[in-house]
Amino acid sequence: MYHCQEVEFYNQCVNMRKVATGLRNIFIASLTFVMVCGTASAGDDALPFVRIVRDPVSASMGFAGVASGSETAYSSFRNSSVIPLSGDRFSTGFSYQNWAPDGVKTSNMNFGAAFKAGRFGFAVGGAYQMGEEYTTADASGNPKGTFSPNDMIVNGGVGLRILDNLAAGANVRYASQKLSDDNSYSAIAADFFLTYRLSDLNITAGVSSIGSSVKSDSGDSFSLPASATIGADWARQFSDSHGLRLAVDVDCLFSGNVTAAAGAQYSFKNMLFARAVYHFGTKEAVLPSFATVGLGVRFFGVSLDFAYLTGNDVIGNSMTFGLGYRF
Repeated sequence: MYHCQEVEFYNQCVNMRKVATGLRNIFIASLTFVMVCGTASAGDDALPFVRIVRDPVSASMGFAGVASGSETAYSSFRNSSVIPLSGDRFSTGFSYQNWAPDGVKTSNMNFGAAFKAGRFGFAVGGAYQMGEEYTTADASGNPKGTFSPNDMIVNGGVGLRILDNLAAGANVRYASQKLSDDNSYSAIAADFFLTYRLSDLNITAGVSSIGSSVKSDSGDSFSLPASATIGADWARQFSDSHGLRLAVDVDCLFSGNVTAAAGAQYSFKNMLFARAVYHFGTKEAVLPSFATVGLGVRFFGVSLDFAYLTGNDVIGNSMTFGLGYRF
């Protein structure tokens, strides 16, 4: 009996040591990552809305969670390599966002779904954003009608479990933005990620929004908000009643800007969830610094989640509501 307890204690120590080593390596890699980012030259990106996180859980964690294997419904927007390593066979979700109500207000409707089949994972998703209606005018300044700016995203993704604890994933995305009757943009982009699982820890690295230049109707070209990303997501159920999840993401945009997020989630009986996080962004970043809080409830695979964003004059008071299902 004592021998078994000693073996179990030894195994726990080994696992904790592996996790500690993994966290240390992530910290070192993050510092190196940020230093390399700082050497890039800053610039402007088009179609910035592709960086808005649609998942209500990640939205309530400051957009952290790119490595999460527990929230796969919206993987086609971020990282499909987590699907083959997830415990869910199928997940889907719909979310609504009241985005930047104090700024350029938009209403965002988002959908995502993912399923696992053997060593493969597949994901689809889409988003539609509509801005506030405004009055248009002709060259003489005379009113000629009204127009509502709109954005659209359509995604597809696939993941493959290469080893028992290693998976790769890729997404393809079409994004378009229409700012007026004669001013629109569109582009095709892709994401590529690798995710490694170490006990309770997921570690991921990859690139996002790599693709064609953004073309306007007038023929002008702009860059996509492409970035290199590393992230870690640790989750543990300490008892039947209490669980904890920690997530850290660092993004280096190719334009030279840096964003990072670190957040926590507490769960009670895997039914009630409370979340809080801080998201850091350099002054010129697509998404500057802000804080988020959120709540969630899950019952028989059905989840309801809410996220509130604050502490930012541009996108403050943004809210995300989500309904999901998994098994």
